[in-house]
Amino acid sequence: MKIYERMGNGTFLVTEGQVKYIEFECLNKYKDSLIHCMSTRSGGISTGKYKSMNLGFSRNDLRDNVNENFALFCKTVGLNTDSLVMTNQVHGTKVCQVDEADVGKGFTRESDIIGVDGLCTSTPGVTLVTFHADCVPVFLYEPGINAAALLHSGWKGTLSNIAACGIDKLKQLPGFDSDRLIVVLGPSIDFCCFEVSEDVYILFKEKYSNNEFYRYKGNAKWHINLKGIITRQLKDKGINVENINDCGICTKCRNDIFFSYRGDKGKTGSMAAFMQMKIQGASNEENF
Repeated sequence: MKIYERMGNGTFLVTEGQVKYIEFECLNKYKDSLIHCMSTRSGGISTGKYKSMNLGFSRNDLRDNVNENFALFCKTVGLNTDSLVMTNQVHGTKVCQVDEADVGKGFTRESDIIGVDGLCTSTPGVTLVTFHADCVPVFLYEPGINAAALLHSGWKGTLSNIAACGIDKLKQLPGFDSDRLIVVLGPSIDFCCFEVSEDVYILFKEKYSNNEFYRYKGNAKWHINLKGIITRQLKDKGINVENINDCGICTKCRNDIFFSYRGDKGKTGSMAAFMQMKIQGASNEENF
């Protein structure tokens, strides 16, 4: 039985048994063709600072625990673990297009997807996976051609505009129309909590001069509105503002639900974001 609880702007916290995950109302409209979700801290078997649904292989958790967490999570949301394709994140802007030849990379088999912070596909049955513990997950879906991209936009990726790189990758697909593109900015550290030193502030201010993105906190510390900057980047790429959805949830403020690198002082696990176009006429278990 699924229990839905509203959070933020058009965002649901879904509970199934012990597993809790996030869905977005604007993408649920396409549930017949799209699976999307983001994990939380809850429902896994990891212990200590990784408790409990740690999905990050780079966090020094036991690999068997992470494997079991993926199995538990994917079974709950209706994904086949053999369909997963994972990023190898370096806080850059590289976005890789993947298809059925890439399934399992980073999970069940060695991956050649190296130095990649975003994935794009138009192939049904291929599940895109990115990892987050404060960095912004950017979900992109073009329903007209049934194509998706999923991006990991930390402060470095935001500074270098990975959102534009993701859109440029989607634009390479036949029939793409930016007027149809739906974007969700998922749970991440928000304006209220993302504090940086003067040197990082200067890097952003030189590229994005609008004062509304910054708030001085004293002692040469600044707060930066990463989601506000990403929204501006999306608008500059011609995306309709009505189609840009900021969930409004801060992972540090809601450290009870989400892993937060800042909130946990660097000793934390990782959530994962997922997108898959369904294979029409097949059950989820049959997808690759």
